[in-house]
Amino acid sequence: MSKKLIEEQIKEKLTGETQKNTLDFIDSMRENGFSFEGFDAGNEGVRWTPTYKGVGFGCVAVEDCFMFWIGLEWDFGSGDTVDAELKEFAWSHVVICPQEKYCKPPYCDGSKNRLQIFGREYESTCHAPLAFFGPDAEIFDNLKKLLLINK
Repeated sequence: MSKKLIEEQIKEKLTGETQKNTLDFIDSMRENGFSFEGFDAGNEGVRWTPTYKGVGFGCVAVEDCFMFWIGLEWDFGSGDTVDAELKEFAWSHVVICPQEKYCKPPYCDGSKNRLQIFGREYESTCHAPLAFFGPDAEIFDNLKKLLLINK
């Protein structure tokens, strides 16, 4: 399977306002130095690694909705300069392990990742501790703010 551009998959799988919001998000991220490197995920089709300054930090899938995971590589810091609304947004998207329905070896084997996100401690997060499924325009705006913190 060839690695298609993420924009091609979005146009193929999503429609209407969902498609527009998702394309706007990808375009904005590209304008801010992010890229999306495609890879073959076997039976799951094509996936993309969101990358910033040459470092991949998660995974993106486009199926019946847009799915974006931020991995352990992303630095959230203490959040001293982050407003309360953005902190609450991030905390509301933390994935606590185990997610037995989806996470099985080799991806995860009972993850016990300790992580701090904006000063809040988590004892057992997923290997992709933040997840966004089918975001709307407001969630995309907050996701952009979250990703641009490290810019």
